[in-house]
Amino acid sequence: MTINAIMAALVADLTADEIPTPLTERFTLAHVWSDLARLAGEELPAEVLAVIGPALDVVYEPVGAHSFAAPHPQFLPA
Repeated sequence: MTINAIMAALVADLTADEIPTPLTERFTLAHVWSDLARLAGEELPAEVLAVIGPALDVVYEPVGAHSFAAPHPQFLPA
């Protein structure tokens, strides 16, 4: 499976979980790792669990207090 296919699956999964614009959200690498491992049916390494803890129900940090659509500055065109 290619990186693009894996990332497309992650975006589709996050969109299905009511995150309408996942490409504009801010994620920690630990949360991305946990979601990709979940999609692949793999267990998380202890280092990742130590960062995110056992509760995986929150997998993103909203960019704005009330806006999922506000893009993060690093993703805006120059």
